[in-house]
Amino acid sequence: MDERDHGDRFGRERYDELSARDVTRLDPDDLEQLADAAFWMGLPREAIAARQRAYAAYRDARDDERAARVSWKLFHAHFELDETAAASGWLSCARRHILEVPDSVERGYVAIAAALWARHSSRIDDAITEATVAYDLGRAHGDRDLTAWGLAVLGGMHVAAGDIAGGMAQLDEAMVETVGGDLSRFVTGWIYCFLLKNCHDTGDVSRAREWTEMAVHWCEQQGEASWYPGVCRLHRCEVASLRGEWRSAEDDAIRATEELAPFGDYLIAEGLYIAGEIRRRRGDYAGAEAAFRRAHGIGHDPQPGLALIRLARHDAQGAASQLRLALKGGSHTPIDRARLLAADVQAELELGDPDNAAHSVSELAELALASGSRMIWALLAISHGSLLLARGDLDGAVPLLREAAATCQQLNLPYEAAQTHVLSGNAARLAGDEETARLEFNAALAVFDRLGARPDAERTAALMHPAAPSPGGLSDREIEVLRLIGGGLSNRDIASTLVISEHTVRRHLSNIYRKIGVTSRSAATAFAFEHDLA
Repeated sequence: MDERDHGDRFGRERYDELSARDVTRLDPDDLEQLADAAFWMGLPREAIAARQRAYAAYRDARDDERAARVSWKLFHAHFELDETAAASGWLSCARRHILEVPDSVERGYVAIAAALWARHSSRIDDAITEATVAYDLGRAHGDRDLTAWGLAVLGGMHVAAGDIAGGMAQLDEAMVETVGGDLSRFVTGWIYCFLLKNCHDTGDVSRAREWTEMAVHWCEQQGEASWYPGVCRLHRCEVASLRGEWRSAEDDAIRATEELAPFGDYLIAEGLYIAGEIRRRRGDYAGAEAAFRRAHGIGHDPQPGLALIRLARHDAQGAASQLRLALKGGSHTPIDRARLLAADVQAELELGDPDNAAHSVSELAELALASGSRMIWALLAISHGSLLLARGDLDGAVPLLREAAATCQQLNLPYEAAQTHVLSGNAARLAGDEETARLEFNAALAVFDRLGARPDAERTAALMHPAAPSPGGLSDREIEVLRLIGGGLSNRDIASTLVISEHTVRRHLSNIYRKIGVTSRSAATAFAFEHDLA
């Protein structure tokens, strides 16, 4: 049995035996066994305390190889708890000890920790170098754990560097080694989680779906209280949410937050955000907002969730402001940035600002091209199609929306597929094809009803019975502005009344003039009176 993974051999029985003894009388090997058993019992603090005692014993005995091993394990223990200062300190300890035994296989495990730290510090080239060292040393020593782990980390670093196809291929190769059952339990669980995180970050829905089933099956076999079942549950509920299995996904997300409570707030925040998104789509805005705010309080960006709630409450200006701010700050994974950009397109179009929407569509196109993610391509097609539709470009919008619908169907994204049906219905109505419009709306409504997406279902049902066309084809917001013009309000007064900027008022005026065929404020006022809008 590999001494690096006592947790594979010792479970609750060994933990009970060792924890009942006087910890000061345990030898270093017993302390490591206690640490491993505590980890698999879901007791990370006890695991750290026992491992620190083992480290002190090895250090005092000048056993640099074992001291290095315990140091890199303590790096991971703190790093996974998001305690980066402590993690950095233990990495320094591991590096110092390994200098005394440079030919040890532990050099490769220290290199893995160094690669993760370099990635955390945004030094991607250094991370790739360290991961390569780990992989090469694993092969040289015939250490299957180190070889697979090094390959997985190397793949993740290539993904971070922009080589998503090459990096994911390396992660797949590492997973092939993992599913064979020949690796230690710790390394197996770590690689599962790392691959699924990369699938999420890149929007690789198909790969995530395939590997998640295997990961969940593995977690269920462990029968312990470590963090792996909770993390696997998080990944499973992400996939289930995309499939439209919202009830089970929300239950899993909340359960995962409870399972992961001992292992760090950032993991709890992930589950809360997923639950918030499901509630938002169902129309439980109060529950969604509570989840987003709680997630934000423990370090998770609440956007685009909070902004989309504002948009649903007809506060497009507030939604756009929040999204613009979110897009300016922080680093985002490709899929998270894509979702922010897609939400911004919705908000800007609702505001009547196609130019700002076009900027987000442009960045979304660059992101889709760089990532190669089919999900991001689908978000791009929906967003670009919406923009072209808002500009009246049916020739450009219709093919994009068809492409989006096909991609969403292939990826089993029912909610997004229903959104494309709504947009295609709007396009058909603009083209004067009412029969096709109703066909598209019916298709969307059936999906929204099945999913329990109440707000979308209500909006789509309303489209089935359209109101009489507004004068000049003006939007609801443009009619509001025109009424205020007819009432004699200045641009500043209109901005204050509608809680929008004067720039936005001027843009609405430009659109109004164009649509009703006038060139002056007085002519617009006359039009308002003629059509009982003032």
